[in-house]
Amino acid sequence: MTYSKLHIFTDFDGTITDTDSLVFLTKELGGGPAILEQVGQQLRANTMTLRDGITAEMATIRASFDDAEKLLRAKIQVDPDFNPFVQWCRAQQIPLTVLSAGFHEVIDLFLPSSAFPELEILASRIQPLETGWRCVFRDDSDYGHDKAAAIQQARAAGFYTVFIGDGLSDRASAEVADEVLAKRYLAEYCRTRGIACQEFETFADVLRLVVKRSRVGLF
Repeated sequence: MTYSKLHIFTDFDGTITDTDSLVFLTKELGGGPAILEQVGQQLRANTMTLRDGITAEMATIRASFDDAEKLLRAKIQVDPDFNPFVQWCRAQQIPLTVLSAGFHEVIDLFLPSSAFPELEILASRIQPLETGWRCVFRDDSDYGHDKAAAIQQARAAGFYTVFIGDGLSDRASAEVADEVLAKRYLAEYCRTRGIACQEFETFADVLRLVVKRSRVGLF
C-alpha cells in the first residue's frame, strides 16, 4: 500500500481544537458577545469579508498575550486523537498541513514545533498591542489567508488532496479539494452546495475514514 501521492490539509480552530480561539479571545478579552453578533450578522449577510471581521474583533482586545495565553491554555483543548493521526501520517510519509485563518502565535501554543516537527503550519500573525491587537494577514485575500491556494498548488504538483474542516474560512478549500471531511458549519455548507463530503466528529473518525478509503483504492 502506498500513500506517496496523498497530501492532507486541516483547519485548526474548531477542527483540531474544541473551541474557536478567535471567538474565545473576543468573547473573554475583547468586545464580547456584542461585537461577535455584529460581525456575525454582517458575515452572514455577505456585507463584510472574513478578513475585516477578524480585524474588527481583534482590535477590541487590549490584554497582553501572556494573559491571553493563560486563558487559552486553561479553556481550549486539542482533540486527543489529533496526535495519533499526526503520528500515522508521519509513519506513512504523508504530508500534513495545518491551514488556519487564525494566528501562528496561538497555534504554536498547542502545536509547538518541538512536539510536531514535521507539521507544516500556514497561518497569519498577530501583534498584541495595548491599543488593540493588530492582524498581519498571510495574504491580500478576503479571508486574510487564501487556504484554497495551498490545496490547488498541491493538486498541480500531482497530489490527491484531502481537506478537513468545520467553518466559514474552510468553504473555498472544500470547493477545490479532492476529498472533504467536514463537521458543523462546513458539513452543512457542503450539503447545501452539493459538495461530496464525509462527516466526522473526532480525528479518530478522520483516521478511520482515510485508512478505509485508502484500502479500497479510492486514493
